[in-house]
Amino acid sequence: MRRLIPLTLIAALTALPALVSVVVTAPAAHAQAGPCRAADRVNLRGADFTNGRRFPASFRCADLTGAKLDGVDLTQKDLTGAILRKASMKQTDLGQVTAKYVDFRQADLRGADLVQMHGDYADLRGANLIDVGATQVRFPRANLSGAKLTRAYLGQADLTLAKLVDADLVDAELGQAKARRADFTRAKLHEAQMISIEAPNAVFRDADLREVRFSSAEMDGAVLIGADVQDADFTFADDLDLTGARGTPKNVPDDAKGLASPSPSPSRGATAEWPAAFEPPSTQSGLPTISLGLLLVVVGSVGLLVTLTLWAAAARRPPPYRA
Repeated sequence: MRRLIPLTLIAALTALPALVSVVVTAPAAHAQAGPCRAADRVNLRGADFTNGRRFPASFRCADLTGAKLDGVDLTQKDLTGAILRKASMKQTDLGQVTAKYVDFRQADLRGADLVQMHGDYADLRGANLIDVGATQVRFPRANLSGAKLTRAYLGQADLTLAKLVDADLVDAELGQAKARRADFTRAKLHEAQMISIEAPNAVFRDADLREVRFSSAEMDGAVLIGADVQDADFTFADDLDLTGARGTPKNVPDDAKGLASPSPSPSRGATAEWPAAFEPPSTQSGLPTISLGLLLVVVGSVGLLVTLTLWAAAARRPPPYRA
């Protein structure tokens, strides 16, 4: 009987980590799943609200897959948990909208107004957000992987823990944005403005950062391995570490770590490309021929050498004997 007590205690201690894991991860899994159940869904798939159709009492948890909402005013509406996959929302007003857990996958939001929208945990994978105005938008833990954000204005946006893998942010404005631990892996940020951005522990692995302005950016722990930083401006950037980056940046602070490696040069085995005007002539055998100019130089040099040799020999010859 006494032996059973230690065995029972050992079994309990062994099972404790698994029990703690279930207790801890269960709320997180529930949070990721969102607040809506299948029974809460209102079927508005393919609905057209551009022709004056009245809005439902609530858009919360509504299924608006493929719906048409171009130019519609949804200011301050509650879209929590709604499905707007492949919806057309060009120039739609989503100012101050609550869009937590919303499914915007492949939605067309070109030119839409997202000012102060709350999009926590929103799924915007593959969404078209070209030219959106999104000042102070909140996208913490949102997934914008593969989204098109060309020329998007994201000033003072909250991108904490957001995923922007393979996102297109060319010429986008992210001044004073919060991007702590955001993932910009392989993102295209060519000529983007990231002045005073807060990006501690953000990941820019293999990203296109050419001509990006990182002036006064907070870069503590940011990863730039494989990133192209050619002509990127790091004026007054804090805690910058360029280890593993490629290209030649500008205005790198003296206390920056690592050095961006130059752009890769052609391998030794690669054939050098000659401009047409300087292409060396070749014979049918493929070997370069000696040009006429080079031949004249060689012949002239040999003639000069022979002349100097004869002159030296004559100078050494004794004078003729005179009685």
